[in-house]
Amino acid sequence: MRQASKTTLMACLSRAMAAVCLLGLMAGQAHAVWYEATGQAVVMNGNKEAAKRAATQDALKQAMLFAGASVQSVAKLTNGLLKNEEMTIRSTGEVEQLELVSETYNGDVVTVSVRADIFPRGEVCSAQRDEKHFATTHFRIRNRAQLTQGNIPQFDKAFTQRLAKAMQEQTDNLSLTYVAPHTAKFDSRYTDKNVRTLSDQSNTQFVIIGVIDDLSVAQKEVSVFAPWRSDTSYRAFAMSVQVYDGINGGLLFSSSYDTNEEWTFDRFEDVDEFSSTFWQSRYGQAIDTSISQLIEDIKEATACQPVTGRVISIANNKISVSLGRDNGISEKDELYLYQAKEVVDNRGRRYLQYTLYPGTFIVDSAYGNSSVVVNATSGITANIQENDFVVKK
Repeated sequence: MRQASKTTLMACLSRAMAAVCLLGLMAGQAHAVWYEATGQAVVMNGNKEAAKRAATQDALKQAMLFAGASVQSVAKLTNGLLKNEEMTIRSTGEVEQLELVSETYNGDVVTVSVRADIFPRGEVCSAQRDEKHFATTHFRIRNRAQLTQGNIPQFDKAFTQRLAKAMQEQTDNLSLTYVAPHTAKFDSRYTDKNVRTLSDQSNTQFVIIGVIDDLSVAQKEVSVFAPWRSDTSYRAFAMSVQVYDGINGGLLFSSSYDTNEEWTFDRFEDVDEFSSTFWQSRYGQAIDTSISQLIEDIKEATACQPVTGRVISIANNKISVSLGRDNGISEKDELYLYQAKEVVDNRGRRYLQYTLYPGTFIVDSAYGNSSVVVNATSGITANIQENDFVVKK
C-alpha cells in the first residue's frame, strides 16, 4: 500500500502543478507582463536535479501557454535558467526575461518558482480563430435633441442591430449575441462591475460599450458663384467605443470614429431609421463604413484573447462549464480551469491573480453552449467551485 501510494503521488506530480499569477495591471493587456509560475515534481531515485528541471520546465510551459505564447523553446530556456541561477537572463522572442525565484524540498517533492516576462507573438496566437461572443446595450445618444432632424428616435436601437448584422456578415468568428434592450451610462467608478454583470447575464465574454457623440445636421450655404444650386445638408456621425473582457477583466480597446456625409432627406421628412432607404443613402453608407472599421479594430484587439467561460456546476467528479460547440469546443479538447481574484496594493492599484488547477481537463461531452469536463489526470475535482473559470488551450 505504501508503494502504491507513492506511485500515485508520482503520477500526479510528474506533470508539475503550476499556479500562474498575472502580475500586470488590469488595463494594458496587449503588452508584455510578468507571469509567476510554481511547479512541483517528485524526486526519482534521489535525482534532485532532474526533478528540479522537470518542475521548472513544466511551470514555464504552463505560464507560456496561459499567456498565449508558443512553447518551442521551453527546454532551452529551462536549461539556460538553471545554468545561470544567480542572474536574470534575457532571450529573444516571446520570453523577454526569465528568472528563478525559489526552490524548496519537502520529502520527495521539489517546488520551484519562476518569473517570466512574456510577450506572445501574433503569428503563434492559438486563439485567433476561436468563436468570440459579445454583449452590448443600445449605444447611448449623447444629445437626443439631435434626433429630431428626420424624426429618428430609435436610432440607437437601429444602429445596434446594424452593428450585430455587420459583425455576423463580415467575420467568421465574432458574434454580437446579446443586446440589452436599453441604453447604459456607466459611472466610471463602477464600469468594471457593470461590465462583469452584463457579461455574466448574457453568458458572453466580451462587452462593447458605445456612445453616439454627434448626429448634428449643418447646412452648406449656396455659393454666390452657383446661385442655381439649392442648399445642401450634411450630417455628422461620431461615436466612441470601448471593448472589455467581461470575464478576465480589463479594457482591451478604446477608439473614436467620425465622419460627415450629405443628408439627402428633406428637412421635414420623417425617416425610418430601420429601412433600407435610410441605410442605402449616402449618410447610411458612411455609417456602415465606420461600423466596418470598428469591427476590424475589435477583431484585431480580441484576436489573441483566449475564449473563457465559467464553471456552472460540479457533480460526481464531472464539471459543467459555459463553453460549448458555439464557442468552438469539441469532445477531447483540453481546457484550463483556474481561480481568479483581485488584489489591491497599498496605492490602491488593482491586480488580477490567476491560480491554475492541477491536472489535465478533457471535454467529455460538448453541447451548444455548454460542456462536461473531467480531470483525466486524477479524476478529482476537489476545490473547484462554481463560477471558477475555464479557458480553451
